[in-house]
Amino acid sequence: MTKQSTKAKQAKKRAEKHKHEHQTEHMQEETARKHRAHWEETVAIIVIVFCIPFLVTGVIWWPGTTGSAKATSNTGLADGTYNATYVASRPTSQTSGASAALNVNGQTIIVNDYDLSGSALANSSEFFQGQPGQSTRITVKNGYITDFTAPK
Repeated sequence: MTKQSTKAKQAKKRAEKHKHEHQTEHMQEETARKHRAHWEETVAIIVIVFCIPFLVTGVIWWPGTTGSAKATSNTGLADGTYNATYVASRPTSQTSGASAALNVNGQTIIVNDYDLSGSALANSSEFFQGQPGQSTRITVKNGYITDFTAPK
């Protein structure tokens, strides 16, 4: 064999070896990519499976509009005693709760069952019996009506 043919054989072997290394590297990358994708899918499924009960529970137990209104409602009046006049009132019925509109110092406020506390709450049926034009005296603490005098 000549020197040139030996070099050509070696170059051919080197080229095949390089090609084989490149193919092996590519196969390893593909295998790693598939393995990573499989783990990502598994983790996503596990997260979804564990989150669904919390989401369903949250939807079921999410407070309705009346629940959130109860949590934040109050008259908006500062603490103190006020003379008020009934504008309108509605006692409790089967379909709705009691409410009353009062004129306090020229400002009309709407009072519902959850705006009362203390003795006013204990006598709420009497509070919501007021007729338009009747006067009452209300005591407000922390934004809630705590006491009142019977409508005159």
